[in-house]
Amino acid sequence: MLDDGWFGTKHPRNDDTAGLGDWKVNEAKLRGGLDALVKRIGKLRNGRQEPIKFGLWVEPEHVNPNSELYEAHPEWTLHAGAAGRTYPRVKQRNQYILDLSLEEVQDYLIAAMSDILSLDIAYVKWDCNKAIEQLPTPSVGHAYILGLYRVVDALVTRFPDVLWEGCASGGGRFDPGLLQYWPGSWTSDCTDPVDRLHIQTGTSLVYPPSSMSGHVSASPNHQTGRETPLVFRAHVAMLCGSFGLEMDPATFSDKERDQVRELIRLSERISPYIVRGDLYRLARPEQINWPAFLYIHPNGSAVLLAYQVYNKINMSTPALRLHGLDPRARYAIDGREYAGDSLMSAGLRLPWYGDYQSRVLFVDRL
Repeated sequence: MLDDGWFGTKHPRNDDTAGLGDWKVNEAKLRGGLDALVKRIGKLRNGRQEPIKFGLWVEPEHVNPNSELYEAHPEWTLHAGAAGRTYPRVKQRNQYILDLSLEEVQDYLIAAMSDILSLDIAYVKWDCNKAIEQLPTPSVGHAYILGLYRVVDALVTRFPDVLWEGCASGGGRFDPGLLQYWPGSWTSDCTDPVDRLHIQTGTSLVYPPSSMSGHVSASPNHQTGRETPLVFRAHVAMLCGSFGLEMDPATFSDKERDQVRELIRLSERISPYIVRGDLYRLARPEQINWPAFLYIHPNGSAVLLAYQVYNKINMSTPALRLHGLDPRARYAIDGREYAGDSLMSAGLRLPWYGDYQSRVLFVDRL
């Protein structure tokens, strides 16, 4: 996955002040161009001897004033005022918003992105780091979104094998309309697992967990400074349909390397439950210190993800009562057999010790 900074020739994208909108590779950074890098990555193999696929970050809806695109077409940006009267454009993150209500802007983006995606690119992260706060007329906001749908529809139709992920300053734009084109969205730029328990629970009230992306990042977290165990971070990220890691493997200890292997295997085992199953929020993090979530697969089996956020002295942990099971069925959990009605009435009492603890239990219908 290649992030921001790979483009811009006259105005190189060395920081967020220049280059946005100029979707031409900077060969001073990538010698031989993007195609050479894609091919070099494709020669690498994972543990199953499968070729590594290549992903790319883009932010097509926005433009820096310091760019060739803006120099040629300043009239392509959104602004306040109509009938010949305009007001100063407002920058955020040193960028303006392209007016996707204009067909010529839509055509430019379709052509520019198509040139890039003609390479062997398997994944695209479509970012959007500025909110719309200036419109010439109220109707332009609606026309903008319809224009965005036209651009995305053209690209998804033209490149049906590309996996798309929506992103907007993290989770700033979860759009049900876009879900017909993009199967998921980056839930938030905050990857702290304690915050993510709240973020992902709230998002799941409106959007299916299969549409959420969750990644494991380094500890201490770069935004909150909080230190949490690797397993806890991973178990929180596994609540999402798309699981990944944003870490430097070169920094792993031997123990962490073994843990990561096992956690990836576990995430692949859990994935069908998250993507296809029904979610039961057994205990929500804003209500209790022991949040828990149950995903029931269409075959009747389930996976339980449970957490203790903070250790409490002399605290009686409440019973964790499951929901959605067949009361007449029998279930196996860690080699023990339970009746469905017992799991839903008496529940489970999980042993906890220490801050930031987590458990993943498979509830197999017998």
